Order: sequence, then C-alpha cells, then structure tokens
Amino acid sequence: MGRLSSAMIRVTWSFWTLGILGTLAILVPVTVWAEMVYAECPPVIRMISSNPAKGSSGIAVDKPITITWDKETLQVLTDRIRDLKPALESINIAGGRYRMGTLLTTEWGIGGKAVLEDNQEVVTPEAPLEPGTQYRVWTYLYMMIRNNAMEHCPRIGGEIIFKTAGKPPEDGNPVRGLDLSALYHGDEFGRATLQGPLTDLNLSLRVMTIRDRSMGPVRVVVYEGTPILKQGMMISMETLQLGDMTEVTLTGGRVSTVVLLDVER
Repeated sequence: MGRLSSAMIRVTWSFWTLGILGTLAILVPVTVWAEMVYAECPPVIRMISSNPAKGSSGIAVDKPITITWDKETLQVLTDRIRDLKPALESINIAGGRYRMGTLLTTEWGIGGKAVLEDNQEVVTPEAPLEPGTQYRVWTYLYMMIRNNAMEHCPRIGGEIIFKTAGKPPEDGNPVRGLDLSALYHGDEFGRATLQGPLTDLNLSLRVMTIRDRSMGPVRVVVYEGTPILKQGMMISMETLQLGDMTEVTLTGGRVSTVVLLDVER
C-alpha cells in the first residue's frame, strides 16, 4: 500500500460511528435566535444495577438483560444541544457467536432489541444466548466537543460481564478461551497511548498483549481495518512478531493505530 503519515492516520481514525463505541464530534457554538448556545460535556451516567449482575454466572440463556440507570442523571442526559438518552439504546455484545463484539441493537444491529422505559432498560438478544459462555454487554458514548477549544468528555454508559449456565458448545470458537474482562479500553475518556514490546498475539481474535512501560501487560483488540504502520507503511497484523516494539493508541475506547517503533529489539 502507499505511504501514509502516522499523524494523518491518527486523525482519520479518531472518529467512530455513534453506537459502535464511537467518538462524536460536535461543532459548536451554533446561533439560535441570536443567542449563542454552547455544548457542554453531559453528566456521567452509570449503571446502578443489572440483571444479570456484573460478574455473575449460571445465567439462563433465554433471559433478557435488564439495566437500571441513575434516574436523576438520566433525566438531564444532554449536551445542551440534543437529548442523549437514545444513545443508551445502542447495545454491543461480545462472546460466543458474537466473538469479539458486534452491535446488537438499533437499525444497524443484528436484530436484538433495547427498550428504555423510565430508568430501566430491557435488552433482548436476537436469539437465545449459548450455554456455558462468557458475555460482555456494553453501551458507551465517547464525545468530543468544541467550543473555544476541543474537549474530550468522560464516557457515559456502562457494561456487564456474565456467564451463562450449562456446558459450552464444542465448536472450536477461540473466544471461549479468552477472558473478556481482561481487555483494556482506555481511561475514562476512552484514550490511552501504550508503548512496549509485543508479548502475545492471537491472530484468530485479533488480540495482542503489550508490556507497557508503566502499566505492565495490557491486552487490546485490534479490529479489522485498524491501521498498523511500520516506517510509515501499512502492514498486516500477520507480519507482527513477538518482541516488536510498538506504540498502540486508543481513541473512543478502541485501538485507533498500531505503530511499530524503529528501535532494536
């Protein structure tokens, strides 16, 4: 492929589709009846409870997922430009047949449903879950607003990780051997820059482990299409080798670039 600058790639991949762990760029101020309206970061809302509970096991495969949000915060969940409650109905799921993650609900999803009434949200997958399988269910919105300067907002939303009852299918699905709770998605803003050697590589799941200088071993998912650069050139994940010195950048809760550093091993 042609040569691309690392800076250009980082800018391009910092914007993700709303509902798929996306970063939303809001260009403000705007003029309404001669009055300047400025966006502001929305209040941080969290799940106050869920059923299944976080970390639970033995869950029925045909049971809907219920999330209870903080009611007071939900009522004022806005950036002063728009109502952000619908963003919480964009639910993602990983594990089993969903592998490392897919959008479950909304018109771009695979057929699941999410209904938010008052402060309780009921999520129904498109089909019963698989037995003996760990799942991660999440909805996060990462926002970046611009008034006088660009500002990254703390993420809003939350996640649940649980395991269903029964014996898992013997289908050879590699995700069954991975602990989804061990994956890193950045700080409260969905951002991070990791530097260190590549210590583990799972090509079938596109998961890599970096021994970061300050955090130690960090495991991340490198989704298909994420730029991987060596000396400014795009390369495939299959060409990576254990021991490669890398810089991994996360934006919007997911890896946005992987750069191989030009240093001796």
